[in-house]
Amino acid sequence: MVTLNSAALDLVLHQLYVHFPVPGGLVRAVDGVDICFRHQQITAIIGESGCGKSVLGQAILGILPDYVARSGNIFYRSTDILAYNTSLPGFYGQQIALIPQNPGDSLNPLRTIGRQFDDILQTAGLNDKTNQRKQQLLTFFGLPDAERVLAAYPHELSGGMLQRVLCAMSICCSPLWLLADEPTKGLDETACGVVYENLQKIKTSQSLGMLIITHDLQLARSICADIAVMYAGQIVEYGPQVLTGPRHPYTQAFLAALPENGFQPLPGLPPLPQDHLPGCRFAPRCPSCQKRCLQEVPPVYDSGTAKVRCFLYA
Repeated sequence: MVTLNSAALDLVLHQLYVHFPVPGGLVRAVDGVDICFRHQQITAIIGESGCGKSVLGQAILGILPDYVARSGNIFYRSTDILAYNTSLPGFYGQQIALIPQNPGDSLNPLRTIGRQFDDILQTAGLNDKTNQRKQQLLTFFGLPDAERVLAAYPHELSGGMLQRVLCAMSICCSPLWLLADEPTKGLDETACGVVYENLQKIKTSQSLGMLIITHDLQLARSICADIAVMYAGQIVEYGPQVLTGPRHPYTQAFLAALPENGFQPLPGLPPLPQDHLPGCRFAPRCPSCQKRCLQEVPPVYDSGTAKVRCFLYA
């Protein structure tokens, strides 16, 4: 259970549910998440495809479709931002910003980079008629010919340059939180190196909190202080030593399946999103499963430096 005596700039998620209506039932994409993301910390949210981590990010950003059922709370500065969704003035962009997954799909092909910077600044009520701040940010992210970049259209820049542009755009309004959604997905090793470099620059130069939704465990190891592991819509483990000392049976199996650990297969399949299991979501696949695991949903237990949703730590 998350208490509300956290620092004002922390993001506190309390009993967060996000359900998508489908024929014959509900897809429980996020299913009772309780967690506090600390400001000025970088947290990775990891898990298999379909576990709900991107939907969790969309809920924080307030970009869920209107037809989606949501309940619970996301507290920030004593305000439940989930209740406001996208109508909270001055929040998205200034308080929290996004580095999108795909630079090519995230920029308007009909507007120059400079015009798209202006769109962001004007939405936040800011102005930069001299281009000074835009040029400083582009130079900071390794684009010294900033005037040419601002005058260019997206198709005139390489993928690596566009990724740097998006990083510059994400912090141009000096947000207090930054969410990066799968920043290395589908990229080759060279492009991943650019992403690592850019996120490291943000980490060392900005006083902000950062959430990184990722499959990339190398990125999580290199830049993140805390790791949250999601499985079937729930956060099953959270802490600073998740990758070096995993406690939850799913986290242990997830890491054992990595190439460096011998590709040890995890038997079975995750539950379908519309399945509603009465007990632990991982119980049908868990080597430590007990009778109560099939009947009761385990709460979150403190286990040293980690929080673990597992009866083994009761």
